[in-house]
Amino acid sequence: MLDITLILFIASAGVVIAITGFFVILGRRILEPKKKLQQKIDKLEEEVQILKNHK
Repeated sequence: MLDITLILFIASAGVVIAITGFFVILGRRILEPKKKLQQKIDKLEEEVQILKNHK
């Protein structure tokens, strides 16, 4: 009986770790393009300010 309980406990912990890892990876994939896009927007805004100041 103890063996079955131990196996179920380890399996449950593995499932929780796998689900957590899945959501972490999914979150990174969703947020990564937004960060890159925001960096491009910031760079373009800086270039616009530099061009405005040169006039």
